[in-house]
Amino acid sequence: MSEAEVLQVLQVATVSEDPEAQLAELGRYDEQDQQLVDRVVRGYLVDLTRTTWERGWAPADVVQHARRQLEPAVEPLLTAVIGAEHRAYKPKTLDSRWSEQLADFGLVHPFAELDLTAWAAEQRIGRYLTLDLALRIANFLYRLPSLARLFPLPGTPQQKAAARPQTSGTDRKMLARVRALLAKAEATEFPDEAEALSGKAQELMAKFSLDHALLDAGPDLDLPDDSGARRIWVETPYVTAKAQLVGVVADANGCRTVTMDQLAVVTIVGAELDLQLTELLATSLLVQANRAMLAAGKHFGHRGESRTRSFRQSFLMAYAQRIGERLQATADAARSAVPEADQDRLLPVLSRREQQVDALFTKLFPETVTRRTRITNGAGWHAGLTAADLAQLDTRRPVTR
Repeated sequence: MSEAEVLQVLQVATVSEDPEAQLAELGRYDEQDQQLVDRVVRGYLVDLTRTTWERGWAPADVVQHARRQLEPAVEPLLTAVIGAEHRAYKPKTLDSRWSEQLADFGLVHPFAELDLTAWAAEQRIGRYLTLDLALRIANFLYRLPSLARLFPLPGTPQQKAAARPQTSGTDRKMLARVRALLAKAEATEFPDEAEALSGKAQELMAKFSLDHALLDAGPDLDLPDDSGARRIWVETPYVTAKAQLVGVVADANGCRTVTMDQLAVVTIVGAELDLQLTELLATSLLVQANRAMLAAGKHFGHRGESRTRSFRQSFLMAYAQRIGERLQATADAARSAVPEADQDRLLPVLSRREQQVDALFTKLFPETVTRRTRITNGAGWHAGLTAADLAQLDTRRPVTR
């Protein structure tokens, strides 16, 4: 038995519609030389992972998509493979946002080597299952399509001129306030209270973003370009409607979005602070919208046939539209409330930021298509509007505690 023979089994499993068909053959090789199989499998998975980064994926993207495509038992080995792949890089050659994603999965420098035998013992699973998981990961990674690359590849020297701005203490305090408001909004059982809290969060976000932009621009209005992009992986079904909800939050906060329905992912492009704020609010509103949708119950036609799917799709579309109108009104009010002394500076600063975001958007997505969505369930549409109308986004109204 040779490494080439084991590698061939892995390659066949990778392109197969049924990777389990190769498991028995790999098991036979494993009985002859476990260490050799470990070495070949580890190297093969690490190489596939590197290819995944080159196709535009980042660690969070891979794990989030795997959660939708594979059984939960795969994730521990997948994250271990990702960690092992990063042993080849010096910490200084990892973009800070990339390192943050790794840290979210407990992967920090120094990254651990992957010993399949030791890993299986630690996880208390059998050898055969371990090899099965490895084949599933190989098949999964091989089939990932290309995405727009949002971050420099790991191993790329980080240029000082391109360094990302550090989050200040003031930024952290504001983000903590926004998170606290949204956590309360998600926890309450009262829709009007939830929406009032979300509205207050948007008001704080809009004011803080404007203040930040004016401060960054300085007296000469030379605004540094810190535009970037993030991805939000939405839960299926009703991806189109949920993506629209993310889109209206992004619009209200000076960002742009692109949706890939087949992957259930929305990419947001904007200034760094606006991206953070948009992600926080959009993620929270997705939770709130889903809760409101489920509370509206199921729907049936005049003949008793189920129309729940079209009802919920229309519900979420209407919800997104109305919430978008309210968030935009809050953002516009924040702009109008900027002190008179700063009003003359505000328009050119916002225009410059918009140009920066548009330039990055065009670079990442040179070809996009604007899509129109048809509403097929009037009852769901009106129910969604009603649910969104419960939103007390007038933040001068006291919030019930």
